[in-house]
Amino acid sequence: MNSTTPPVMQVSDLQVEVAETGEAILKGVSFELRAGEIFALVGESGSGKSVTSLAAMRLLPNALRITGGEVRVGSEDLFDLSEAAMQSVRGERVAMIFQNAMSALNPVQTAGEQVAETLRLHTRLSGEALRERVVQLFSEVGIQDAAARYAFYPHQLSGGQQQRVMIAMALACEPDILIADEPTTALDVTIQAQVLALIRGLTRSRQLAVLLITHDMGVVRNTADEVAVMYRGEIIERAPVDDFFRNPREAYSRRLIAALPDLRHFHDSPADEALLQLDDVKVHFPIRKGIFQRVVDYTRAVDGVSLKIGRGETYALVGESGSGKSTLGRAILNLEPVAAGQITFRGRAIQALNRRAMMPYRKQIQVVFQNPYSSMNPRLTIAQIISEGMDSLGMGLSVEQREARIAALLHRVQLGAGFSRRHPHELSGGQLQRVAIARALAVEPELIICDEPTSALDVSIRAEVLDLLQELQREFGVSYLFITHDLSIVPSLAHRVGVMQAGRLVEQGTAEQILTRPQHPYTQALLNSVPRVEPT
Repeated sequence: MNSTTPPVMQVSDLQVEVAETGEAILKGVSFELRAGEIFALVGESGSGKSVTSLAAMRLLPNALRITGGEVRVGSEDLFDLSEAAMQSVRGERVAMIFQNAMSALNPVQTAGEQVAETLRLHTRLSGEALRERVVQLFSEVGIQDAAARYAFYPHQLSGGQQQRVMIAMALACEPDILIADEPTTALDVTIQAQVLALIRGLTRSRQLAVLLITHDMGVVRNTADEVAVMYRGEIIERAPVDDFFRNPREAYSRRLIAALPDLRHFHDSPADEALLQLDDVKVHFPIRKGIFQRVVDYTRAVDGVSLKIGRGETYALVGESGSGKSTLGRAILNLEPVAAGQITFRGRAIQALNRRAMMPYRKQIQVVFQNPYSSMNPRLTIAQIISEGMDSLGMGLSVEQREARIAALLHRVQLGAGFSRRHPHELSGGQLQRVAIARALAVEPELIICDEPTSALDVSIRAEVLDLLQELQREFGVSYLFITHDLSIVPSLAHRVGVMQAGRLVEQGTAEQILTRPQHPYTQALLNSVPRVEPT
């Protein structure tokens, strides 16, 4: 960090409140951005990180209002500019990369046209020169076969490619300042590493001033030059990144770092009695073409997977998006037809059971999904959501017994009885994931399939959910198939690990074997991509 370099952007005493109630959201936030440096703003959800960036760009929703402070770019205070003048600032001088590229991109417009639209608004380029500039930008951000990708729609691109399109769009008008709001949260570790390396490289080559908003301390450690910690609308600590991780001053900062998974301690496997066993399981999806939709080939989503999970054991299934992890989980739940192989639960093959025969196993095998918001009916109360499974799977409880069980489950997942009357929108992401765990436990399962249950959670909330899962395992003896692309959480949770690539299980063993002595090149590449924070 070079504090002698004049700042490109200065945020001074920024204050934001809720328009209707006057509740303070930002309480005097101040920092500077300098050319060629990455400034990381970290903190949990609700701390005010994204509100800070939206306020600086004058993009706050009507429910919030700026009540004080200034944001200077060069000599201009952006709050003094007209909206027409701000339109030229956005894109030309200050650009943003949003968290979820898929939702930020227009699904009915090609990737190339969306970047071209930005250039049409801010430059005089047109025709072939415009197309060539877009292709050049695609190449600069590392999109392979850039000319062909111009005509691709967002759904035809991978998550990493979509994020690269967003970066190309942000860089199109050569801004001085780049605001990256959680740019890698939903990405696999290998793609995350590529995107972060790209942002670092562009920061240096273009002398960008970058504001990186994140809750991932590993990303901060490996990417930023300076870090500021936000808590309840205030910056409570700010330091060069090396100094911060060597000696964090505030207790809250130390808690954030302490919540990172410990990569040095591993769990011993429990007794080896198999609860679930998969033998050469294959799940193939037909590829149809022509007017008669004849099957011309198959997508081999799962291609000959064999594994077993013991009673009271956690088996982590890791790999990149598209490797077949979630498809395998759905096959175990009998939600995807198995093309070949056998799935055995408690000694009985279940892969070919019809709906009626599968019903008893629905109680014994439950699932916790990645996004708790989309897996719950927003019209139901939390009590109704938890009781759904008990009612549909015939637990045979009276009204009083059901209410007592719901209260006990909420207490067990560290939520008060008052939560039973609330609706999903009234809860945070971490609280909703606890409800999802309570719902899964309600029917007393022996196996829970956890499909990326912590990928969207803050680091401290993630640690709480992982601790809760382990407590429940010790108390109830439940087994977990834990599907994830985040290898950093594996040591704190899993007994054994399987690594999937392109539908195949390329390596499996104890967590210690896989994470300390990986044999397969793909496993080694995954581990090398994990952002690390060495213990202080």
